Amino acid sequence: MEHSNSEEEDLQGIDKAYVNRAMIGSLIATVLVSIGIYLLGWFIVWVSSDEPNPVDQSKMWPIIYLSMAIFFVVVNCLVYLVSNLYVNHFSYSISDKFIKIRYGVFTRTKTTIPFSRIQNVAVFQNIRDRILNIYTVKIETAGASIAGSGAQGGTVHPEGYIPAVRNPEHLESLINKLVHQYTQDISGNVKENVFTDNNVAFDEFIAYFLSKMREKNQIRTNVEQLRTQSGMTQEKLAEMAGVAETTIKYLEDGEYVPSLTLALRIAQIFKVSIEQIFQLN
Repeated sequence: MEHSNSEEEDLQGIDKAYVNRAMIGSLIATVLVSIGIYLLGWFIVWVSSDEPNPVDQSKMWPIIYLSMAIFFVVVNCLVYLVSNLYVNHFSYSISDKFIKIRYGVFTRTKTTIPFSRIQNVAVFQNIRDRILNIYTVKIETAGASIAGSGAQGGTVHPEGYIPAVRNPEHLESLINKLVHQYTQDISGNVKENVFTDNNVAFDEFIAYFLSKMREKNQIRTNVEQLRTQSGMTQEKLAEMAGVAETTIKYLEDGEYVPSLTLALRIAQIFKVSIEQIFQLN
């Protein structure tokens, strides 16, 4: 996948080997459960052998074998179907500002991750991945929520989770490059005047943070009202403003004071003046 300067790249999918990985796990699990069913049947037959009316083994064993076969076939067929649907519905795209990941079989979910929130990119490979020569890319973010993990297989995953990647090196280097470009490419003049003394920089940050905590009680916003009148969701507004959806939520709840740049973006989206959106209490 070659990165361009376009607003957003074409959607990328995951490798079909994801289905094979799911089937390996399913086959192992169903075999173990089938053995458990067999042992349970054997135990029932053994216990009943000392009873006055023992279990009729000519009827018991066919039922046990049929139960094992039905369980094995049904579960593996379901896993095969669901994993194929998961692969078909999973896609991701990378723009100059954020990564979008779309996934879900029964519940469709779209996660938008701004580069400013990405803290680490990890490439993971378990035993099944090694057999199939695929990798999982995990994008760890600041303040990530696991609320949507159930849609990604029912387990807890990082906010950015891309399984069954055949060649992860290019994806990893591209994300790291864009994260560095978006968050750390600071002009020399700014570096010289702001970050020369680390102690001063830390004190300035604490002072700025405390001032922001005080400001949130002094500003009233009409973002939610304007968004509702426009028939726009929080997710759509966040996408248009180039921020995370949680930022819009905190902004509407009065828990976040926007930067001047973000305030101007929101005013431009609703085509109103800043004073019509933000007022002093």
